[in-house]
Amino acid sequence: MDATEANIEVTAIPLADIEPNPDQPRKFFDEAKLEELAAQFRSVGQLQPIVVRPAADEGRFQIVMGERRWRAMHLVEGATTIEAKIVDSVDDEKAFVMGISENIGRADMTLMEEAQAYADLVGFDYKAERIAEMFGKTVDYVKWRMDLLNLTTDIAELVSEGRIKADFAWYLSKLSPANQKVAVTRYMKGDFKTETDASTFAQALRMKENQEGFFSEKELSDKEKESKAKERKQAKGTVDQVERAGALLDELAKLTPSELADLFEGEVGKRLEAVERVRKAAAEAVKKLRKAKAMSEAKQLTVRPELEVEPEEDSEGPTEAELAEAETEAPAEDELEAAA
Repeated sequence: MDATEANIEVTAIPLADIEPNPDQPRKFFDEAKLEELAAQFRSVGQLQPIVVRPAADEGRFQIVMGERRWRAMHLVEGATTIEAKIVDSVDDEKAFVMGISENIGRADMTLMEEAQAYADLVGFDYKAERIAEMFGKTVDYVKWRMDLLNLTTDIAELVSEGRIKADFAWYLSKLSPANQKVAVTRYMKGDFKTETDASTFAQALRMKENQEGFFSEKELSDKEKESKAKERKQAKGTVDQVERAGALLDELAKLTPSELADLFEGEVGKRLEAVERVRKAAAEAVKKLRKAKAMSEAKQLTVRPELEVEPEEDSEGPTEAELAEAETEAPAEDELEAAA
């Protein structure tokens, strides 16, 4: 609202005379959250009025801002009216923008609702740069959200329900419909240990679609085959040595800090730096091996467009510890939030 609208008198309007805006960007209202707000109304009353505008039918009003409060008031026993401000100079576009402004950032606004809201603004000829400025986001954030509208209807529903997280959803949105179903079917069955594994697999499918960075399909000469076999043997030997080093580190980790201080007296810092170098190298190797695993699986995959995306009854998603471990390159949910 502008300064003049902010000074409009608050009026009690019958709940029955108010209707929601059909273009309201938020479609999902958490019943538990509505009951919490209703409990607040019962305890301390309505602290903030809603905003309405005259509807097409005389004597009726349409909600501009505050549908959540209007719905919650219906849960308050004996409530027949709600406090509201009536604004007359609000057209459909302004009403829509005001509704989005109220809802962007709310925890119960789904990813798909936010994506659709931005896309609807584009329909009003708003550019991504202007949308980003309006809502305190970055341009990339707005574009990433709108990319989610490329998801198939059934997968978009899973995203709306919170069963697929933002970063994986974004990688899915870059895939063909058939490959979206391939990745989501595996995800819902619990085939991936972490969110990172899921996103990496989706990236690999995208690379397969574009034939970017995948394995060479050319026929190798006998000399090239011999060289490749030697490289594979050397790589396997390297992994064997890593496993032995890992066992040694396991033994080291069993010692207490005081024992380590005693054993490495005068050289603790030096030994710490050595192990830290190993840790960093291992982390980088893990990241690349995850991608290699995803690429290998994607290459061998036969796409079946008829695959269902419904989860099995006993499937389990990633644990909280696994989610905390997950690291993605771009654009992870924490990066989206940081960009906001």
